[in-house]
Amino acid sequence: MSRVLLTSREIAAVDYDAESGRLEIETRKGGLYEIIDVPAHVYETLVASESPGTYYHLHIRKGDYKITRLR
Repeated sequence: MSRVLLTSREIAAVDYDAESGRLEIETRKGGLYEIIDVPAHVYETLVASESPGTYYHLHIRKGDYKITRLR
């Protein structure tokens, strides 16, 4: 996994493992979330998005992904 820092108001950084489809999202408020079975194109669109926070809420959080709060 490689950590990518984002210039988002909501998301501070993301880590993604393409082999397992595991995505970790760290929020600016200190929350850490694990999302599993995320396709590479979803991750790539998230990090390239003009608004990663909006993309996360519309396409990942409201999608059919299992999200676990780690902290």
